[in-house]
Amino acid sequence: MSSPARLRGAQIRTQLVEQFKCLEQQSESRLQLLQDLQEFFRRKAEIELEYSRSLEKLAERFSSKIRSSREHQFKKDQHLLSPVNCWYLVLTQTRRESRDHATLNDIFMNNVIVRLSQISEDVIRLFKKVTPAVLESPAQAEYVLMT
Repeated sequence: MSSPARLRGAQIRTQLVEQFKCLEQQSESRLQLLQDLQEFFRRKAEIELEYSRSLEKLAERFSSKIRSSREHQFKKDQHLLSPVNCWYLVLTQTRRESRDHATLNDIFMNNVIVRLSQISEDVIRLFKKVTPAVLESPAQAEYVLMT
């Protein structure tokens, strides 16, 4: 191998090592970002579930209060926009919101967090797959690049 070819080979090796270091840093930063996203959605899911339970308790508390009131007994005879009917609408809406927040919890826990975990595993797997190729065979990479 002539002197210019050796120099070119050394430059290619140096460039490969630098690119590998960049890839390593990018992989680490992406993994950290994915871990932060997982933690964020895990916490958000907990909050959604807690909020869902609180809404359900609130609706139940006021439902039982209305059921025990005397106005509840006259509900059938009352006008559509009576206070008791308005209460029932508010409580129904609150229960619907409770179910919606429970559904968000389920989506975050069973879809978003799981998918982020899969992406993290893919990043690790790809990095591990590239590592031997760069570290073990720079001569082969050099040969491929020169031909």
